[in-house]
Amino acid sequence: MKNLSGKTVLDFVQRNFEVHGEFEGVVYRTKRNGTQEHYPYDPVSYYQRTPLVIRNEAIRRFAASVSNPRLADYKSVIKKLNYYTPYILHPGAQKFLGETAFYVRQRGDFELLWQGMPMGFHQTIAPRSKVELSFHAEGEFGLDCYFQGELYCQRNFIITSGDLETAYDTWLTANLEYVLSLPEPEYESIKTYRRGLRSKVNWITAMSGKYHEEVVYPVPDYSYKDHNRENPWLYHRRRYDHNANPQTLYFNNKIKEIAIDWQTLSQPERDEWNKKAARYQKQRLTGFNLYTSQVLS
Repeated sequence: MKNLSGKTVLDFVQRNFEVHGEFEGVVYRTKRNGTQEHYPYDPVSYYQRTPLVIRNEAIRRFAASVSNPRLADYKSVIKKLNYYTPYILHPGAQKFLGETAFYVRQRGDFELLWQGMPMGFHQTIAPRSKVELSFHAEGEFGLDCYFQGELYCQRNFIITSGDLETAYDTWLTANLEYVLSLPEPEYESIKTYRRGLRSKVNWITAMSGKYHEEVVYPVPDYSYKDHNRENPWLYHRRRYDHNANPQTLYFNNKIKEIAIDWQTLSQPERDEWNKKAARYQKQRLTGFNLYTSQVLS
């Protein structure tokens, strides 16, 4: 798409923004030497719904039901769930990444001991190393990881022949309250590669909204680096059609039911709801808003 001066969107973005990630069919990245490069986006999906992916999905689904991902306390919730939730697997071999499964941030010699058993093994593990464990019987197992003679982390495993997603839902439903009551584990979060836009010029400091197939909005957490003020990072993603989303369909149908129920209320009943809503002046609620909120809760 071109503007009136004949310049494309990509020309504008490349000239005025530092870009990380994929944008309008082009991948932008910064190499280790600091120089930037870009090349056409050739999507190849490496996604496979492995047991570890199922675990990750279940944890994030439950974390979102407890706290909003945009709130500060979400980080504590997700750290607890990541650490204390066991790995639920089928019998067989499974490889675990050092930085995500054992929270290894620096290469070193680790000793892994099975709980309740006088045996274990040593392995040099780096953040990107993989530790392969084999399970040949169903049951619950615990593994203690030691580094320099001190307990570094503990991992728990449940081996089952049943459906993994159902098993995670059952375990998290039964243990969610207990897990959230446990102390927050002490480990450094992985520094992720930022994806987004950041202005290179002073006359554009931020922009937000929908354009073509993209949605762009500011990310306050990324606005500063090393406590130095700099232009804010903007996150961009492709527009997504929620019409086929089961949660969206449920919500839309529920709103229709509530609207029909609201119409069946008598005028005095609606007036009473409007009086209750008037107490929430800052939220500017109507009687229907308050009625909808109560029904949905």
